Amino acid sequence: MKTTPLPIDFWKTHLLEGSEELVNNWLLQSPVPILLAKARTSKHGDFRVPRHGRPAYITLNNDLHPVEFLITLAHEIAHYRNWKKHGRRAKPHGPEWRQEFRMMLDEVMKTGLLESDVSAAVFQHYFKRKLIGSGSSEQLNLALGKTSDDSGILHVADLAEGARFTLRSGKSFIKGRKLRKRYQCREVVSSRIYSVHPLAEVKETLVS
Repeated sequence: MKTTPLPIDFWKTHLLEGSEELVNNWLLQSPVPILLAKARTSKHGDFRVPRHGRPAYITLNNDLHPVEFLITLAHEIAHYRNWKKHGRRAKPHGPEWRQEFRMMLDEVMKTGLLESDVSAAVFQHYFKRKLIGSGSSEQLNLALGKTSDDSGILHVADLAEGARFTLRSGKSFIKGRKLRKRYQCREVVSSRIYSVHPLAEVKETLVS
């Protein structure tokens, strides 16, 4: 995975307009390094604990919608705060993390920056459900205009099982069966199995 430090124009190119002050406050309270990563089909971001002399840090995909970017940033900072409070006893998506994450999302919603349908989707997905984790919300994707019958965008869910395809990341896969919420897809080059989100955008389909 290739990562790069946040660019100088980070605020303009990735953050939801108007959220700069909120994010600055988060980072003042939680001064954790943030790196940008190339698009990943399996996750939007992650938090890494200190290891082999390297400090804790957060990675975020560089292709996220500004609202997704803000939510993912809150998600990962909540992991950092949970780890700072509880160390290795912290459960990744346990009650302490959920409380921290929801508190940060509540701050986002109180800014009034979210459109009403986006705010409703965030509330439905992250506050109404007992368990929340790293899964994406189809309702939120729809509210953000990421899926539409007439958009012309092809998603993994649109393909038949066994279809060969390439994602925006450049990796090629063979679509497998659906397990819970994601498809188990075999990467063509390495034969490794990846869990691919059904709404992942397909760059091109390949002839078997």
